[in-house]
Amino acid sequence: MIKKKEVSLHPYSSKVAVTYDLPSDQLEFTGLPQDIIERDAKNPLKHLIIIKARDEVAGFFELDESDDRKKYSNNPRALLLRGYSVNPKFQGRGIATGSIYALPEFIRKEYPQFDEIVLGVNARNLAAQRVYEKAGFEDTGRRLMRSKGEQIVMCLRVERATESA
Repeated sequence: MIKKKEVSLHPYSSKVAVTYDLPSDQLEFTGLPQDIIERDAKNPLKHLIIIKARDEVAGFFELDESDDRKKYSNNPRALLLRGYSVNPKFQGRGIATGSIYALPEFIRKEYPQFDEIVLGVNARNLAAQRVYEKAGFEDTGRRLMRSKGEQIVMCLRVERATESA
């Protein structure tokens, strides 16, 4: 197992190769990082994030501030998490949990104007639902129908760091 503190999040850089395949049962719920990067790297509203474990690329996701997020939250300070995946060679080692736990601090540092992360997780993707819940995401009760089925909308509030007196 990889400890939570060994998992870190980093803004995408074209100097870092993020390429891996996913099994078909996972591709049903997410896209390949290389495809998402190719599609969105030049879009200033799409923030590509690399998950590293012990300085190796272990996963990837996107934080989206486009109007798509309005389907998931009425909060204008929400970011939409999408395209989340963990490289299969790192799966089952605590990367998913560690990366989600690292998310609030990363948001406070890199995107301080935002105070909520929202996502849609497929109702059939029970493993992902468990990871998100374990890391503090809550079911909002909102549901969306997407091309691959019903999405459960979940959110995680990002508390602002308080200054000590």
